[in-house]
This record gives sequence, C-alpha cells and structure tokens, in this order.
Amino acid sequence: MLSAVKNKINGMFWDLTPSARKEAVEKIAKDPVTAFRNEQVLLRALDTLSWYELIKLTGSDDLLKLLTDTTISRLFPEGRRRYYANAKRLLSKYTVSATR
Repeated sequence: MLSAVKNKINGMFWDLTPSARKEAVEKIAKDPVTAFRNEQVLLRALDTLSWYELIKLTGSDDLLKLLTDTTISRLFPEGRRRYYANAKRLLSKYTVSATR
C-alpha cells in the first residue's frame, strides 16, 4: 500500500487511541474488503479516500458490492450521496462479471 494512502487511512481514525488506530490501519492494509464490510469503516473510507484509491484497494467488483443503497444513504452531504450513487451506477454498467 502506498504511504500516502496509508497516511490518509491513519487520519481516518483520528479519534481512536494510537494502538486501536494502528490495529485498524493494519486490518485495512491486510484485507480492505473484509475491513470495509464494517459499515462505519467504509463510511469513513468513502469520506476520506478518493474514488481511485478505493478501487485500487478493493477492486471494482468488490467496491460495487460494498456500495449498498443503505450505505450510500448514510453519506453526508447530499452531494456525496449523489456522487457515490452515480459511481455505483457507472460501476454496475462497466464492471464485467467473472461468471461470463
């Protein structure tokens, strides 16, 4: 993982103790998809990381699965909700299933 992305992830958890922050960052570095199944962690990532960084960490197929309507509805402000709703729509349109 790039150090710039790791620094951003570290900043996502500014409100945790240093040991809890380190553990959270290590979980994301080890397996981002599993870590992002925790909706609170995913919401922080959607607020902090760029779209390209998220795709690089999870892959487009997994990011599409993580972007549920419920998760998108919990984003703030409204513009961010629209951004990720459109991103989900584009991902679903251009992501090719591996089962084809």
